[in-house]
Amino acid sequence: MKMNVTETVKQACGHWPRILPALGVKVIKNRHQACPVCGGSDRFRFDDKEGRGTWFCNQCGAGDGLKLV
Repeated sequence: MKMNVTETVKQACGHWPRILPALGVKVIKNRHQACPVCGGSDRFRFDDKEGRGTWFCNQCGAGDGLKLV
């Protein structure tokens, strides 16, 4: 079965707190922590708005779970 990106994101919605650690990305919801992208020690926050895996880094900007992986 071939899935497109839109369908994959839809299936992942609400599951990012489990998906990201399974892929080696450590996240703590609503706490400042090291950024898995740039490595900054205290500039990353994972807020998972609407179950989309949303995050923000003071240096990298913002994105969703798919952008993080």
